Amino acid sequence: MTFIELGLITCFIGFLTSSVLCAKSIYSKTSDNSKLIIILSVITTAVQLVIARQALYIDNELHLSLASMSLLVAGLINLSIVARSIKQLNPMMIIVTNGFSALLSILLLITPLNSALYTGGLTASSAAMIIHIALSVSAYCILVIASLYALQFHYIDSKLKAKTLALNSFLPPLNVVERQHFNLMTLGLLLLTAALLTGFMFLDTMWSKDYAHKTVLSLVAWGIFLVLTIGHKVYGWRGTNSAIGTVIAAVILSLAYFGSRFVKEILLN
Repeated sequence: MTFIELGLITCFIGFLTSSVLCAKSIYSKTSDNSKLIIILSVITTAVQLVIARQALYIDNELHLSLASMSLLVAGLINLSIVARSIKQLNPMMIIVTNGFSALLSILLLITPLNSALYTGGLTASSAAMIIHIALSVSAYCILVIASLYALQFHYIDSKLKAKTLALNSFLPPLNVVERQHFNLMTLGLLLLTAALLTGFMFLDTMWSKDYAHKTVLSLVAWGIFLVLTIGHKVYGWRGTNSAIGTVIAAVILSLAYFGSRFVKEILLN
C-alpha cells in the first residue's frame, strides 16, 4: 500500500467521522463534541494537504493532475472552514466540506495511481504559470466558500420566513452569514481578477484551442461576481437572489476549472 493510498483511507475515516459527529450535534442541538470535531478536522485536513503535496510533485516537477488539484482545493477549503469554526462551530458547513472530502477520498482510493486522473494535466514550468495557478486556486477556494455561505444564508432565511428556526439553533446569525458571504466574494473577485490579468499578460495559451473554453467560462463567472459585488456595494443588493447568483457563478467557475479538464483528461483520454 502506497503513502497516498494510506493517506486517503485515513482521510475517508477522519472526514466521515467528523461529519457524523456534526450531524449528531445538529440533531441534538448541542456542542458537546465541538472540540473533538475541530481536532479531528484539523488532523485529517493536514493529512489531506500532505497527500495533495505528494500527488502534486512527480519526479520533482509540479504536476497539476486532476487528482492533486482536487485534493489541494478541498484541503484549503477544509482548512478555512475549520479555522472559522474554532471560535464558533459551524456544523452545517463542516458536514458539507468534510462530507465532500470523504467522498473524494474514496473515489480517488478506488482509482489506480497510474490512471489519467493522477498522471494527466500539465506541468508548471515557469514562474508566471505558478503565480497564475496560485492566484486561480486561491480565488476559486474563496469563491466556493462564499457560495457555501450563500447557500447557508438562503437556508437560514427560509427557516426564518417559515418561523421554524429554533431559538437554540446550531446555525449562526443571518447577518453574520451574509457579511461573510459578501466579504469573501469581494476578496475572491479581486484574486480572480488578478489571476485573469496575469494569465492574459504572461501566458499565450488563454485563447488556445485547449483552453479557450476555460477562459470563456472563467470570464462569465467573473462577470457575474462583479455584477453581484457592485450591486451589493452600490445598490444594497442582498437576499436570496444574490445568494443564488453567487452559487451559479461558483458552479460556472467549477466547470471552468475542473469540468473541462475531467472531460478532456478522463473521458476523452
